[in-house]
Amino acid sequence: MRGAIAVLLSVMFLMAVPCLGAEKAPVIELKISHHGSPESKDNMIMKAGADWMEKRFPGRIKCTIFPSQTLLKAADAFQGTEKGIADISLVIPGWTEGRFPKSEVIDLPPAIPTAVDATRVYWEFYKKFLIDEWKTVKVLSVHEQMGQSVHTKRTRVKTLADFKGQKIRVTGTCKAVMDAFGGIPVVMPMPDCYDALRQGIVTGIMVPFTEMRSYRFIDVTFYHTKASIMASSFYIVMNLRKYNSLPPDMKKALDEELPPYWNDAAAKIWDMEEQQGIELVKKTPGHEYITLSPEEQRLWNEKAKATNGPWVKAMEAKGLPGKMLLEEKYKAIANYVK
Repeated sequence: MRGAIAVLLSVMFLMAVPCLGAEKAPVIELKISHHGSPESKDNMIMKAGADWMEKRFPGRIKCTIFPSQTLLKAADAFQGTEKGIADISLVIPGWTEGRFPKSEVIDLPPAIPTAVDATRVYWEFYKKFLIDEWKTVKVLSVHEQMGQSVHTKRTRVKTLADFKGQKIRVTGTCKAVMDAFGGIPVVMPMPDCYDALRQGIVTGIMVPFTEMRSYRFIDVTFYHTKASIMASSFYIVMNLRKYNSLPPDMKKALDEELPPYWNDAAAKIWDMEEQQGIELVKKTPGHEYITLSPEEQRLWNEKAKATNGPWVKAMEAKGLPGKMLLEEKYKAIANYVK
């Protein structure tokens, strides 16, 4: 009898041994930072990726989004992610002028009319020509906005002459374009722009119509000139140490599955919000939606594109392949911009 009991206890112990070693792995927590408000398209974009990761790895990943610069200031997003203050952040190269010189080529005029088309073109362009500038982080998405328009507080802008004396908020390579247009470029991150417009520090801003909703610029600008001149690129990056610490199946999914999903989701949000921004302007009393004449649009395009030459010279002077990058950009967008 005692022998039978001993055998039974031994069997039960052996059956329990696998369970003792099968403790559930801890949930991987990811801190996601961006500069937009909780109601902004930026939050919608970051949430799209966060939701994807949590659904793809249920119970294994938990994402917490920190909007409105609550974790990192907009200008510090890249370095803060490098250091691990945030695990994932939204980075705009144009807000840190000179940090990503080769990547500036994406922002040069002309712009592809839709975010969906632009994003598909520039994801491939990034992988082919720009990836080395981002090797200290893991890039999860590269997406592009549609062409920017001009929004002013007190003065209609219908011709290049109307820019004279206007302090227009711009970023990155758009500074040279605004100089060429005859305006006064003022560089500042997006979160500072509402108060700058309200207080008269700047008299206008170059952004897509999406930002009439996302940043409530509808409250502080009243003349809106549709002019697709140039566009900004956006990178969603992950701390490299955090990425390298992930299990192999997660890293594989973040390499192969997440980028095409997040790129496409972000671009569709941009295009959707652009149309809603235009509709908001058109239906809001006291606002004027302005379209350029074909001749004026041609002049704007030529003036803007002429600034690409000095950019190439500056790049070549640094030993960087500015001429090649610009030529490859023109080839890449040939099907979308005539």
